[in-house]
Amino acid sequence: MLKKHFVKILLGVLFSSVLIWLTLRQIDFKNSWELIKSANYYVLIPGALIYALTYFLRSIRYYFMIYPIKKTRLFENFPYTMLGFFMNNIIPLRLGEVIRAKVTGERLGISRSAALGTIVVERLMDMINFVLFFFIIMIVLPFPDFIKKSFYTAAVVFGAMLIVLFIISKNDKKSLEMLSKLPLPLKIKDLFLSIFSKFTGGLIILKRPAVFSASFAISLLVWITESCFLVITAYACGINISILGGIFVVIIIGIGAILPTAPGYIGAFEFMGVTALSVLGVHKDSAFACIAIYHFLQIIIIFLLGFASVIKARISFADLFKFEKIESAN
Repeated sequence: MLKKHFVKILLGVLFSSVLIWLTLRQIDFKNSWELIKSANYYVLIPGALIYALTYFLRSIRYYFMIYPIKKTRLFENFPYTMLGFFMNNIIPLRLGEVIRAKVTGERLGISRSAALGTIVVERLMDMINFVLFFFIIMIVLPFPDFIKKSFYTAAVVFGAMLIVLFIISKNDKKSLEMLSKLPLPLKIKDLFLSIFSKFTGGLIILKRPAVFSASFAISLLVWITESCFLVITAYACGINISILGGIFVVIIIGIGAILPTAPGYIGAFEFMGVTALSVLGVHKDSAFACIAIYHFLQIIIIFLLGFASVIKARISFADLFKFEKIESAN
């Protein structure tokens, strides 16, 4: 599969390299390095624990998201949820999400396509959270018009996507019937319809307002908690920003994570983070020091939790890299 996506991977690495260059050319790296060395790392210990908590919250959220498909124990999906983030730091193109869907489907006894459907809703829920937070932040903090217009556009796009998924979930049989009329070869059409049918199974949460509301509320808590970690990291670097400012930075970094980059969102993470802190009036040398520490600690925490999850779930690393089987599984 890596060979099949070679061009995309190469473009992602090149894009990351350009973003790293654009970030570093704006700063005095020697000054930033001194700021990194002089940071108060004792303050970061509780911050790291708070960040680790966000993954347990994500696991609880996913418990609610798959509840309409299958009832599980509260933290039963934690290792599989963690695997997605773990693998995204190792391989490009967010392929960790595909691996997460495959493993979740196998271990919890649901189809991979249904699991992938819930993950799509989960990511879309995150984007809608971002837009909602921004509208709240915009009331308090002044922003340039181009940033406001970008978020207005994002609100329309993500809102439209949610509406489309909601319509499909409510009319899954009609949607399947319409797709069956597509002029495709029989084998391809049958495979496509089979995957689509299982995918819509993962959208069942949209038919359960109470479950969806619980998942959405936990999503809000996830991003508030993660923003607290950023505020603590900034404080350790001598930067004082409010929780709303922290949420704004996390939102911008989250949007940057959508871009096709190298593993671990390297490049996009730093560029978007430094840009966001600069908008808040933070000097770029200090902003880079803060974002570099923040990103490094994230990678370490995800690695530790991910590695523990691999051992807990008794999954071999060799199996995780059998991409061909992952792509062909339903």
